[in-house]
Amino acid sequence: MASNVPLLDNDDTLGFGEEDEPKGRLKHPMVTLFHLMFRTAALVVYELCGFVSNGFIGPFITIVILLSMDFWTVKNITGRLMVGLRWWNYIDDEGQSHWVFEARK
Repeated sequence: MASNVPLLDNDDTLGFGEEDEPKGRLKHPMVTLFHLMFRTAALVVYELCGFVSNGFIGPFITIVILLSMDFWTVKNITGRLMVGLRWWNYIDDEGQSHWVFEARK
């Protein structure tokens, strides 16, 4: 499927899954930190919002933003570096939407 994907035809970057992986306890400590930080912050805001305010809108918006940042991090960074998955959508010249899924070899 990757042979007919226009985004991969002219790709001269390092192949997916061919990165040098560092030796050590955590392969990507900053990625791990951000992976845990956004969802932990959302849980903390949820637990403490009753003590801070009686409103609903402020904590709700804060939690949605934190969980959105968590989704973006998991999809774009954690998924690629820690698990070896990546996916995207492209629209061809005829207007058809195509989903591309890749896994590390």
